[in-house]
Formats: sequence, C-alpha cells, structure tokens
Amino acid sequence: MNTASKLNFVLASLLLASPLAAARENERAVLLISVDGLHPDYVIEAHRLGLQVPTLREFVRKGAYSTEVVNVTPTVTYPNHTSIITGTAPAEHGIRTNTVFDPEGVEKGAWNWYGSQIRVPTLWDAAKSGGLTTASVLWPVSVAHPAIDYNMPEYWRTKKTASDSHLLYAVSTPRGFLEKVAGADKLFDAADNSEEWSFDEKLTSIALAMIQEAKPQLLTVHLTGLDSAQHKRGPLPANDGAKRALEETDAMISRLIEAQRAVYPGSIIAIVSDHGFHRVDATINLNAAFAKAGLIAVDQEGKLQSWKAYSWNSGGSASVVLKDKNDVASRDTVDAILAALEKDPAGGVASVLRGEAAVREGALEEASFLVDAKGGLAMGGALAGETVRQQANTTGAHGYRNTHPEMNAAFFVLGPGVKPGKNLGRMDIRQIAPTLANFLGVSLPTATGEPVLVGE
Repeated sequence: MNTASKLNFVLASLLLASPLAAARENERAVLLISVDGLHPDYVIEAHRLGLQVPTLREFVRKGAYSTEVVNVTPTVTYPNHTSIITGTAPAEHGIRTNTVFDPEGVEKGAWNWYGSQIRVPTLWDAAKSGGLTTASVLWPVSVAHPAIDYNMPEYWRTKKTASDSHLLYAVSTPRGFLEKVAGADKLFDAADNSEEWSFDEKLTSIALAMIQEAKPQLLTVHLTGLDSAQHKRGPLPANDGAKRALEETDAMISRLIEAQRAVYPGSIIAIVSDHGFHRVDATINLNAAFAKAGLIAVDQEGKLQSWKAYSWNSGGSASVVLKDKNDVASRDTVDAILAALEKDPAGGVASVLRGEAAVREGALEEASFLVDAKGGLAMGGALAGETVRQQANTTGAHGYRNTHPEMNAAFFVLGPGVKPGKNLGRMDIRQIAPTLANFLGVSLPTATGEPVLVGE
C-alpha cells in the first residue's frame, strides 16, 4: 500500500470511528451512477468479453442485477434518463427525444436540457420532499431543477471549448461551488480531453467534491465515456477503445463508492444505463428520399428551403412529421416511400408504425410515422443522394425501438437489504425510480413501474 493509500485508509477509518459516522451508519442514502451505453452483458459476461471490471463484477456477486432492462423508445439518452429518474414513460414525462424538433434550425441545435420540461415528479422531488439533500452531476434534463441542491447539469454551447465551463458556472448550484473544483475550468477543453474517459475523470472529481461538501442522501451521476467510444468505433467486443473506456469507468466507480460509504456506510449503490449499441455500417437517409419525391426543397447550397414531410432522427429510429397533418397527399407519399423501404431487403427499415401507434411507442407527439432501422444501419441526415449508403468506417448507434435486445439497459444494485447474487431477470426501466424511492424511504406515487424486490 502506497503512502497516499495509507493516508486515505487512515482518514476513512477515523471517519467511520467518529460519532458522526456512527450516526450515519443506518441513515438512508443512494448513489445512482448511470454509465451511458452500458449493456448488461458487459458486466455479466465480462470474462467472456475480456473485460477487467472488478468493481462492477462485485454487483453480480454481492448485489442484485437484471439481465435485461427494457428501456423506452427511442433508446436514446434523454428519454431514458428521464424514465430512470421518474419511473414513467415519455408519454407521461414529456421527453421523447434528445433534441428539440427543429427542421429549419431556429433552435441552433438545442437539446431538451431543462428540468422544467419534465411533466411529472422526479426522484429528486421525492427525496427533497422527504427532507433529504440532493445532488447531481451531468444528469440529462436537469438544468435549474428546483429539487436538486447541488447541481452541475448537462448543458453546453459548443462542447468543444473551455468557455463552456463558464456557462456551467452560471447554471450550476449552489453558485460558486463548481469554480472551487480543480479541473472544472477545463471540463470541455478539447485539448484536455484526449481520451473518451478524460471527461468522466473530471465529472468524478466534481461528484467527489459534492460528496465531501454536501453529503447528499441522493446523488445522481452520469458518465459518458463508454457511449462516446462506442459511437466512434462500434460496440464491444470488437472495440478496444470501448473496452478501455469501461475499465477506466470501473475504477472511477470504485472511487465514488469508497467516498460515498465513508460518509454513509449503509448506502445503496445503483449502477444503471440508458441503452446498449448496434454496430453501424450504413445509413438510411429518409429526407433524401422525401426530397426526391418533392416533399423537401433545398437551395443551391443544399440547405433546407421548405418541407412538407421531415424525418427527425434519433440514431436508429426516426419520427416523420408532416408540416400539415391534414395534408393527405403528402402523408400517402411518405407512406408509400416507407412501405417500399420496409419491403425491400436492402432498404434497411425494420418496421414502420403509423399514427397513434407511432406516438404511443415513443415518436414525437406531432409525428405521423415512427421508422425503425435494422441492426447494422442508422438514420442519416443527408438531404440529397441515395437513400441507403454505406459508411467508410464502422461506427455505433442506439435509438432503435426497444424491441432490439442489443438496446437493453442495465440495473445493478448493492447494499444493505439486497440479496447477494440475486438475478432479477427481465425488468422495465420504469421500475428503477420506485425501487430507489423505497430504499430512501420516500414516496413517488406517480411512478408507473412497480418496485423490484431485491431482498430475500
């Protein structure tokens, strides 16, 4: 044991021996860590995949785990993180995509960032109503959420320059906290994020500072390095970069757990994710097909000029919106294009949902169609050229319908009252929030999922 480790051990021992620590021994607390893009097999079958993730493997041996968490469609980050924190589906909580529908670019690439966009109570609300301190690091759809005491939300302007750190200083609470954390000034500095997990190292430092200063009974943390690595080069096991990112994430989780339990020895630790990944070698460019059919007009520079139908993409699926829902001719033209692609083995379309069925499944509220791609393809953004086109390099995507097993999310939980090695089998992502509410001893009656029985 090196000198730093010995010092940490001594400090932790002194803390646990103190009257304050003894008082917190039975105090309820939850550390909820989301590892974006974590398929449950990456942990459950880590040995087969050649992964060294000893911290996550402890959840399989000593905790309870689901072999497949069925998430919500589209299987992208913002709708699913909102389902995790509310226990409801997009139809209830209101977050149906990552980004704001904006074909004409008026919103300049805006995402659904704001806590006020969530239509139902969250786990943060339940904890706050129960008199608990709450904190959050980079959780989607959390900007200015009133129930989060210490909050550094996911929010950016360019995601490439150090100036975005100043933007986060302005929207984080309490004011002045983030500026005190070493490295926060370079959070989005591209030169300082040479590896996919470099950003997560800074997020971990911020979370550790929150634990030390705020001692929250509910802390939610969102780590993104694994997701970034898989988008670049596809999912495991073929992607060595994703393997390294997850192994580095495992070490960060270990540090977070150690710090959390130094404050609350009886903490419940939950590891979740929002989706898995498909390998992608080709794209389906629905708007290019619509343009050929006269439903989209572009100018001489290839930029959108007008539209009658538009495909709003979410990775592996798309909501198709008619500018005028009563435009029967345009709807019939779109229907024929989509039906032909679905019928053609080379068309890349797995399924098409129409009307109310599409909206119930997770399409935008104003959509007339939901289009799901086959594995190996994802939705592309081209406005001209061939509808289906091969990529030069393999990438990765999610956002498909939740019927794809590759899209399954994860749930691992460890702590007092959890039966060691309990296989929970298949569960719904909406069950996570009420399960954690039970651990905290708070009420979340608006959750539509039932709590999972993780004990004996």
